[in-house]
Amino acid sequence: MSNINYIARNSKVNFSAFMLALVTGVSPSYADATTAGGLMEKPIAERTMYIMGVVDGLAYARFRKDTLAKGARDEAGMNCILGWFSDDSLSRLLEIERTLAAYADEYPITVLASMVKRECGE
Repeated sequence: MSNINYIARNSKVNFSAFMLALVTGVSPSYADATTAGGLMEKPIAERTMYIMGVVDGLAYARFRKDTLAKGARDEAGMNCILGWFSDDSLSRLLEIERTLAAYADEYPITVLASMVKRECGE
């Protein structure tokens, strides 16, 4: 692909993302990779939704991985992750926030993935 085509295509993608953000009211800054410390500076509602989204994403990824490895539907790992988070979600959120604060320079998803791995394996 020529440089001109690449630039034109890349510009269309960026413009489309901008227009989608404008129409939906989503701020592109929330999509940026951030550190755990940066996440902890966000309002509690946004921080909580981010954490819940990462946990759900890790649970679904685990379901896909386990199912593909087994060759049949395997929900055990996913259920472990979801149970780990939801059994006492307020205490778990407080634990997650303490851990994120302790590892402020890391990516939040890395910290959460490590916590999930410790509890539910790989």
